[in-house]
Amino acid sequence: MEFHVEIEKTDKKEGWGGAREGAGRKRKGVHYYGFRATREVHDILSKVEGSKADFINQCILKACSDLV
Repeated sequence: MEFHVEIEKTDKKEGWGGAREGAGRKRKGVHYYGFRATREVHDILSKVEGSKADFINQCILKACSDLV
């Protein structure tokens, strides 16, 4: 005697918990780069008000505008 049971798959998630689609902080950038700053770079970045990442991105774009 054999039993074959077909279970319907639904898109609805049952139960509690789990990640919600669209939840969480949205990514602002494309890729994360970590680096060790020299003392001179640290002194400059410590004086920057606001986002240091935005400042670094603007500096790189300005310095390399002839390459882009």
